[in-house]
Amino acid sequence: MTLRTLCMPAAACLAALSFSALAHDGGLQIYGRINTSVERSTEDHAHTSGVRNNESFFGFRGSEDLGGGLRAGFILENGFESDTGANTDSAFFNRKSEVYLAGDFGMLRMGRIISEAYYATADIVNAHNFDTGTSADALYAFVSNGANHLSYRAPTWNHLTVEIGTSLHEKSAEPARNAWDLAANYERGDWSFGLGYGDWGPARQATLRATYALNDSWTFSAYHQYSRGWDHANYAVDASQGGRHTTRLASIYTQGANEYHVNVGYAGKAAGQGDTQALQWTLAYNHNFSKLTKVYALFTRIHNRDQASYGTGVQGGDLRSFGVGIRQYF
Repeated sequence: MTLRTLCMPAAACLAALSFSALAHDGGLQIYGRINTSVERSTEDHAHTSGVRNNESFFGFRGSEDLGGGLRAGFILENGFESDTGANTDSAFFNRKSEVYLAGDFGMLRMGRIISEAYYATADIVNAHNFDTGTSADALYAFVSNGANHLSYRAPTWNHLTVEIGTSLHEKSAEPARNAWDLAANYERGDWSFGLGYGDWGPARQATLRATYALNDSWTFSAYHQYSRGWDHANYAVDASQGGRHTTRLASIYTQGANEYHVNVGYAGKAAGQGDTQALQWTLAYNHNFSKLTKVYALFTRIHNRDQASYGTGVQGGDLRSFGVGIRQYF
């Protein structure tokens, strides 16, 4: 038996003990979402049927109490294709890989981070399938570069939370400019409001959101966005793209374990040019077996005018899809 043979089990045991200690002392958590549907879709008169992934992922998160009100923590999150088991990207932990330090001063975050400007606005409005799959919001301009990100979240003050961040391009990302985003959330009684701003080279977006809980049964949400310099078909910065306004409205009716969703979005003319508008709408039903597991059914459609290509990448392209699925958290 060689020294290398002896060292390998010892190293594995040490790693396991360290992992176990972190789980006990730092509250390590394994979490994730598996969201899979079977759908019948029509895109540009071509029909397809199959099993689809709806942004499934798994992750690890943990934190440590440093004393004196300080806490350190991390999040590692990887997306995978639930229909095939493949990674959604060649990089591992392709969704999030952040470390943070929090205290009375607020929170400092570093790493790969999904835009908080998006979470404050479009994510809340698109609640029927958590903005995933064929019914995901194709009209929202996601002006963000999540890699190489630094952000600061201020302490909550009078129900207002603000976070500002930047992604350093490090002479590798295109465009070779630092990206910036700003997010704000404010709650007042039955109302909540969100603000999101993104800036990356020639691309800009500003979004305002409002959500109103009428009672235990009805919830209404809406956002309005102005954007320019963003290619919606390829999700990339494109200085040739003119300014446009987008509005989305959504309602949820809850009856026990049942949810009924209506979601409608409209993108206006790009730089005032004709036939660049688009309409997207979704009807959805969710049944919650528990806080972790639900089944759902939805029908979604994107209507592109002759010079618009939202969600399809084809000018004038049309997308329709009917699906049923299972979503489970762990």
